[in-house]
Amino acid sequence: MHALLVTYGLNGTTPCEFAELSEALAPAFAAVPGLVSRTPLENATAGRCGAFYVFETKGAFDRFVASELYAATDGSPEASSLAANDFSIPRTAHHSTTTHRGET
Repeated sequence: MHALLVTYGLNGTTPCEFAELSEALAPAFAAVPGLVSRTPLENATAGRCGAFYVFETKGAFDRFVASELYAATDGSPEASSLAANDFSIPRTAHHSTTTHRGET
């Protein structure tokens, strides 16, 4: 599995507009081959947003970042202070148990 973390400045977009855009684009992201999940991120106080993606394979990640959808959204040159980092997800993490604060 492979992950992508993208963050950028809102660049004049309000948090509400960002949420609406994320909702409108959900079907396009749902159709991305090999995309396991996409979680929109928002820090309204810092004026930053982005997304955390998980892909089935590094190949699926590579195809996505080369796509028009990525270029038009998270990879857009209009995004201010864009930061995009990808990570491999170790095989051992696929079967790990995630513990959330407050759960036992």
